[in-house]
Amino acid sequence: MNVTYEYYKDSFGGSLIPENRWISLELKMSARLNQYTFDRMKEDNWPEQAKTALCEMCDCAYKYERRDGKTSENNDGYSVSYDTSKPLNVMLYEIAEVYLINTGLMSLAVDDDVNECNDSYL
Repeated sequence: MNVTYEYYKDSFGGSLIPENRWISLELKMSARLNQYTFDRMKEDNWPEQAKTALCEMCDCAYKYERRDGKTSENNDGYSVSYDTSKPLNVMLYEIAEVYLINTGLMSLAVDDDVNECNDSYL
């Protein structure tokens, strides 16, 4: 586990997710965050930005799974409106970007020397 429920409550200030749902969400969102960062983060040694991103991603996923897609419903004339907002995977990636885009963890670069100019191939 990369982020404990205590971290979620105390450091992040989270209160939305019940403790009995945390482990499952944390595992799923950790897998996504590792995918977004190309497994660059070491287990149990995540930077604060990644922990915060994971907490916000868990909140987002929890809210998303609790909704049924309806934004309003009217029984008289039976009118139902559905949410057509962004898909969950887009929202989660955008959350990760907010916290990690300037850390290099989400960089597509393969080489560790991405900031060095190597003109021998020119």
